Amino acid sequence: MKRFNENIAKQLFRYRGQLPLILVSLAIIVIYNYHSTSFIEGFLGKSIHIFLFSFLIFLGHLSRALVIGYRGVHTSGQNRHNQVAEELNTTGLYSIVRHPLYLGNFLIWNGILVLIGNLWFLFLGCCFFFILYIPIMKLENNFLKKKFGEEYIIWAKSTNMFLPALKMMRRPKVKFSFKIVWKNEYPGIISTLSSIWFIFFLQLIFSKGIIAISFPLIIFAIAIFVFGLTSRYLKYKTKFFPKIS
Repeated sequence: MKRFNENIAKQLFRYRGQLPLILVSLAIIVIYNYHSTSFIEGFLGKSIHIFLFSFLIFLGHLSRALVIGYRGVHTSGQNRHNQVAEELNTTGLYSIVRHPLYLGNFLIWNGILVLIGNLWFLFLGCCFFFILYIPIMKLENNFLKKKFGEEYIIWAKSTNMFLPALKMMRRPKVKFSFKIVWKNEYPGIISTLSSIWFIFFLQLIFSKGIIAISFPLIIFAIAIFVFGLTSRYLKYKTKFFPKIS
């Protein structure tokens, strides 16, 4: 059973970028049925609703940026098939939580779900996240424990797996690099912005009953496209970004 669970975790790790598409499909159904009503907006008010989803998304991407920007060489990797780590990172956000990147993802997910505004779908999205990521986090824990032994055990005992302990914060060993953040995170930022655009677009066409697009959405789409095209050009056609990933 343990081996079977490990195999499942490996498959979840491999397809962690594609599996959330299940939630996207459900989101379309939810927006279609509840486009004119938002429990969260109705309960909190429009201004607080906008602030809350924006803040969660910003905090999620900031968390990821503070990990990526301070990341040392070979402390982690954006790999798809296997775990990669040549050095155990225990400073920066890794000194307060063992999985800060997944925490960042969780905050971004919740921001998107809060924007949709349906309470039961928010709960379903949170459950989906933990069903997907808890086995992956355990898989990574086992990998790091096997690779770094006592060093990992000492760190893990004083560091929560998912809930940050701010009082444990230790300064990173390396200098922050905005360029490394931009190089690695621009696809994720584009994905988030595109999700926001898609939600607003669906709400618009479902409320009007026809395929329509507003001027602000056109400007928003152009901005996303320009940002993505510029980032890709800088990454593949120039030496603007450092070689260290």
